[in-house]
Amino acid sequence: MRHFTLFTFLYLAAGVCLTAIALGHPDITPNLKTTLLVNAGGLYLVSVLSTFQFWRQGVLRNQARLRDKPAWQRNFLMIAPWLIIALTLVTAIPDLLNHNWATSAIARASVGLLLILVSVEQLFIRSQIRQES
Repeated sequence: MRHFTLFTFLYLAAGVCLTAIALGHPDITPNLKTTLLVNAGGLYLVSVLSTFQFWRQGVLRNQARLRDKPAWQRNFLMIAPWLIIALTLVTAIPDLLNHNWATSAIARASVGLLLILVSVEQLFIRSQIRQES
């Protein structure tokens, strides 16, 4: 059974926005257009994958495996999504602001968009697991 979540729609919305940017500006270079469309395709793929049960089950299995790991490794793996989000934002926001939201800066920032959304979804699923326990 497919399970649509808020993140499924976030992936779709981000993919649609990147596709609109890529196809809506005729003056974009082919490399930037390719980058935007590849990132949009990745977002579409993850949105489809996130509807399947194995997506959530994978996070549950990883969470169960964490209990068997040493404390330092468990703590690092719990903090890793936060680090990914923070580093991606710290590098993308100044780049966007320095280049005045140019299409090339948006293409560079779109690479991190998928990382951020997957990390946030993983954190959300983990918080739901903790609430259920």
